[in-house]
Amino acid sequence: MAQLTLQFKDLALKEFELTGQSMTMGREPDNDIVVENLLVSGYHARIDPAGSEYILTDLQSKNGTFVNGDRVTSTKLKDGDYILVGKHTIIFTLSPEEMQEDQKLTEQTMFIEVAQGASELEAQDPTPLGFDSTAVSAERRAVLSFLSGGGDEYEIKKKLVKLGKGEEADVPIGGLFTPKVAATISRRPTGYHLTPTGRAKVKVNDAEVGHSHRLREFDTIEIGPAKLQFYYQG
Repeated sequence: MAQLTLQFKDLALKEFELTGQSMTMGREPDNDIVVENLLVSGYHARIDPAGSEYILTDLQSKNGTFVNGDRVTSTKLKDGDYILVGKHTIIFTLSPEEMQEDQKLTEQTMFIEVAQGASELEAQDPTPLGFDSTAVSAERRAVLSFLSGGGDEYEIKKKLVKLGKGEEADVPIGGLFTPKVAATISRRPTGYHLTPTGRAKVKVNDAEVGHSHRLREFDTIEIGPAKLQFYYQG
């Protein structure tokens, strides 16, 4: 079953399992997830199961519901998404079984897009769909190394890493127009995936990406004034 982890800053407060029923979050005590914060509405948002997917809907909250930094009305949740309500963060995590099913659906979609010529880059990629030579391994440590516009290196130890200018960012990136969270990197069974929040231009190997992108070793990532390289140690 999918899981929600309620956090305040970096402190995990409580975990909740999605059992196939709708779940509400808000300040009122009869919510499934009670968030005691004055910025949170009485009934702030709801998560509904839809087949093998989960849909998050804002319940016309006063201060809005945000997913990966973007304000949303209704959106499909993906593994590693972080939901911001008030000053609390709720991390959405799929179970291993659900992740496998999600990966199958993703691979099928990718196959169709390549067959239709939607992505010339993917069509020319000799790596078979569903296979990643840089898949997650206990012996290999994923690292982000600043080539310009930042610090030295950051070892990816968390399942979800945030890149941006805000205090909640794990990898700080400067720049006047860089949002608090410009992108996230999530660890999945097939490797690491970079997902832009939609509020900043994000490039991988000089090509702009707008959706989740599976990283390969030695990919270069550009966000604002920063340029980083993704690689493995060990």
